[in-house]
Amino acid sequence: MKTLSKRHIDILQRIGDCWQRGGFPVVRELAQQMGLAGESSLTPTLQRLEKLGYVEIQGGVRGKSRVITLTALGKAATHSGIPLLGQIPAGPLSEAIEETDTFIEGLGDILPYKAGDFLLRVHGTSMTGDGILPGDLVLLRPGVELRLGEIAAVQVGDDATLKHVHQQPGEPTVVLRASNPDYRDMIVPAEEVSVVGAYRGLVRSGPTF
Repeated sequence: MKTLSKRHIDILQRIGDCWQRGGFPVVRELAQQMGLAGESSLTPTLQRLEKLGYVEIQGGVRGKSRVITLTALGKAATHSGIPLLGQIPAGPLSEAIEETDTFIEGLGDILPYKAGDFLLRVHGTSMTGDGILPGDLVLLRPGVELRLGEIAAVQVGDDATLKHVHQQPGEPTVVLRASNPDYRDMIVPAEEVSVVGAYRGLVRSGPTF
């Protein structure tokens, strides 16, 4: 992400907190909350954040209050909601999360998540034995060391898949196993496999065709 100061992050977090409470973050009220003399003390920083693509500022015409909204990049920076990726990215995951324009909010009570987690929409029926159906949104956690046989989203060359990952330490191959008996095991060289995220739960969203 573009470099942000502690002040930038604090402002973004305050905006995100306000939206999550169902409020509308107004520049005047945000300045008062931060103990500033007035809107003019906050305006240059907000304009900078808007230029960097973290916020959008609306209103301010004919005496109307200026309301601040977080962009997708701003939501990624403040972890306001979980980014939904349409497919597993072949490039850096952080860039894919920054570039997505879809964030799912309000899932914290039913699907606890951590900073860096993301959602992926399931296509296909290879994991139905684990209750993972087409159209479900699966919660994935990057940077986790997998247990033997744990479900994870993995990248194999240019292809991506959600499977049980079986690899013994030092073994030259990885077995990717579906939970639907109609699908055969995939046995691939270990150096070709990259774990994108460990499976941590799902939200039933309905099938997609």
